[in-house]
Amino acid sequence: MKKFDVLVVGSGAGLEVASFAAERGMSVAVVEEGPLGGTCLNRGCIPSKILIHSADVAETIKKFGIKSKIENIDFAAIVKRVSQVVDGDSSGIEKAIRQGNNPNLYKMRGKFIGPKLMQVGSEQIEADKVFIVGGTRPSIPPIPGLKDTPFLDSTKALRLEKQPEHLVIIGGGYIAAELAHFYGSLGTKVTILVRGNIMLSNEDEEIAQWFTKEFIKKHEILFSTKVSSVSYHDEIFNIGLNDGKKLEADQLLIVTGRIPNTDILNVKATGVETDEKGYIKVNEYLETNVNGVFAFGDIIGILPFRHTANDQVSFAIRNAFTEKKIPVNYFAIGHAVFSSPQVGGVGKTEEELKKEGVSYKVGRAELKDTGMGGALQENGLAKVLADQEGNILGVHIVGPQASVLIHEAIVAMKANGTVSAITDSVYIHPALPEWLQRAFFAI
Repeated sequence: MKKFDVLVVGSGAGLEVASFAAERGMSVAVVEEGPLGGTCLNRGCIPSKILIHSADVAETIKKFGIKSKIENIDFAAIVKRVSQVVDGDSSGIEKAIRQGNNPNLYKMRGKFIGPKLMQVGSEQIEADKVFIVGGTRPSIPPIPGLKDTPFLDSTKALRLEKQPEHLVIIGGGYIAAELAHFYGSLGTKVTILVRGNIMLSNEDEEIAQWFTKEFIKKHEILFSTKVSSVSYHDEIFNIGLNDGKKLEADQLLIVTGRIPNTDILNVKATGVETDEKGYIKVNEYLETNVNGVFAFGDIIGILPFRHTANDQVSFAIRNAFTEKKIPVNYFAIGHAVFSSPQVGGVGKTEEELKKEGVSYKVGRAELKDTGMGGALQENGLAKVLADQEGNILGVHIVGPQASVLIHEAIVAMKANGTVSAITDSVYIHPALPEWLQRAFFAI
């Protein structure tokens, strides 16, 4: 058995903990089964956004009456560029780690066999402090026949070298929206199967309705739809629906949520508590119920975005290696959906405020009523929620550059947190941010 000062499970945001400890002379082990860099770099936000930019360009070309025509899509080249960028960055991280003697990299699947003890290959390793940053993976529903077909999950969909003619997507969340935008804008026929009656159901309902209204203009969406069976013959998927109808497609993508990797890591052997969905329970200091074992990132299920994990790193380091503990502050952590239209949000939704019984005011502004709205030939909705004293409770945007505009609200909420932070500012006319400011003036 080999003993370390620090064990980090996962090579995404957890690598910052490993670097911090190693630079201060602590012996460190990093356990990572897959390519280094974590989900965001290898299977998530980085490769998907590179692909989506190609879709954005293709969609833009089709607007504004400019006489141009897309004669051919070099789909393989687009995907190859993504793979080269991602694989290059990942291999660079691995090379840098292997060039030194510390951290020690165990590039293989690890499995806990005790509170701070892990089996990695033929070795057993333990550490005084353990950081579980093992992430999540796609959740695959138990649809009859599905497991016997070559369906795509979100990881495989980012590496597909041949463009599908018809892609059926099961799921109505942000990954479905982003990948439908990518494939659809490049010419693939896209059919989306949604169990409910709206896309992006976790967003503010008014924003989700607006998004759905726009998205259905571009893609076929079947609501209140469940899949009863899937089969695959002669390179064609046959998809049976709950209403007795059937669909045929050359590719099938499953994006019905994600599940934590606590089962694969056998976290139960550590004595660390998990919730009913398998996410690790932590307190405000990112500590588990086992002394010296910390967890953060997607595997704890709190605002599962890479920027959340990046923020949690500093708290994990301070709370593990210094005497003064500081609780994580999750206030004003935003998110975005990089589809078309884009969606950005921060803070509470209107539905959450109603459920909590909070008194609030609403300000709305449509992009079409601004100078830039006419120039872009697009519309969208910006929505602001504030209490009676003018404190910002939530901001939600659907439309062009929502992923950028939402940062103005994030900064305002972090600064003084009031509507006046935006309304007292002088905005450049007719720049796009005027649209968001109008929503604040409408409070």
